[in-house]
Amino acid sequence: MTRSKIAAFLALAFIVLFCFAGVTATTTVKDTTVAIEMGMPKLLFSLSSAPLLLIPLALVAAVAAFIAFIQDEKNVGMLFSFVATVAFGLFMVFFSMEQKNSALYTPIAEALELAEVKFKKRDVKLITPGFNIVTYLTLVSIALSCVIGHGDFSKERRHILKRDLLPYAYIGPHLFFFIIFFMTPAIYGVYAAFTKWDLFTEPVFTGLENFKTLFFDSTNTYYKQLRNGLWNTIKFVLMCVPFCIIVPLSLALALNARPKGNKIFQALYYLPSLMSISTVTLTWRYVFNTQYGIVNKFLGVDANFFMPPYTWVMLVIVTVWWCTGSTMVIYQSALASVPQDQYEAASVDGAGTIQKFFNVTLPNMTYPLMYTLVTSVVAQFNIYGQPDILVGFSNAEANSVLLQYIYENSVKKQVAGMSSAMAVILGLCIMVVSFIQMRMMVKNQQD
Repeated sequence: MTRSKIAAFLALAFIVLFCFAGVTATTTVKDTTVAIEMGMPKLLFSLSSAPLLLIPLALVAAVAAFIAFIQDEKNVGMLFSFVATVAFGLFMVFFSMEQKNSALYTPIAEALELAEVKFKKRDVKLITPGFNIVTYLTLVSIALSCVIGHGDFSKERRHILKRDLLPYAYIGPHLFFFIIFFMTPAIYGVYAAFTKWDLFTEPVFTGLENFKTLFFDSTNTYYKQLRNGLWNTIKFVLMCVPFCIIVPLSLALALNARPKGNKIFQALYYLPSLMSISTVTLTWRYVFNTQYGIVNKFLGVDANFFMPPYTWVMLVIVTVWWCTGSTMVIYQSALASVPQDQYEAASVDGAGTIQKFFNVTLPNMTYPLMYTLVTSVVAQFNIYGQPDILVGFSNAEANSVLLQYIYENSVKKQVAGMSSAMAVILGLCIMVVSFIQMRMMVKNQQD
């Protein structure tokens, strides 16, 4: 058996042993000492400790190392097994330093009750964590995979090592943050949707109970929130996205004609996209103010943009103003790449400006238009800041979107399980719409 195969076996052993690894914990309450043991997979989904975020990174790196070693990519396999070793080792160090972990409190409390000890939560002042022997074997297996699978570090082979590992030096930081701050929370969020969880204690798995409530229990508040929030979100997407495409395209066409001062106008149009959503919405809150706002003064009207039906107009204007700049730049780049000989041929055929736009410009901008359509739909489905700061839950929640309910229920009311179920439903809606749009994009490319 080659060294690569042995290293691959050890990387696979890390994943297998992880399923049987576990943590131990001891505490003393009223002169009674109890000890418990919790399996690592159960601990991973306890959602209770920051060091746990390192475990998904270690598992992903171990899988990547296994694949690399199977393909006899020793240098790449060594790199990923080293990352898995460091990530899992740091988890063990940081987790063992925690003196009171909420995930360990529940089994500790059960053990104290079995010992017939009467106590309150404040009496459990110190929980000392540790690890069973399988956990240490898990760390040793991935460390040995790194040592056994290392490549040749001789002087004449260093250029091969550099060639193999240099691409990962560029994508490594992005992959690290992607796994830790995106993929891991996404997995935890999906898991939390099937639990009853208050953000402080260990989540209790309830299966499809949250989804049954959201879809079928018409007397429940969350049932009404889902329908109102999702419908308002869809309404906003339908009203806002067309303007998020048309307005930037119109500005890009105007700037493409290179009028005098076009660079200054381009900078001014792009400037709002550099601002935070808080800055944008608070500024427009003053602009639309009913007493001294410049909109009413300029138009000579007495409309209250913070009351229906004008609230949707205000939200669309603010969002389009904020999002126009970045989309406009994409369209400018696409317009600059349109072959000029096609415009000349169209002119020879007697085509006017409008005919050139529909028969030359748009066909050459199909991909940028579809790309911005997909990104705009996804962005507007995730609307939160504009309605939350400008309107909130006023007007009998007439403008409250789904993300507002998700934040309100999870952070303020600590109903994280139900909020996660709402977030999963919103994510599925975005995935379905995006899939349809991507299919349309592929079909247009084939045509």
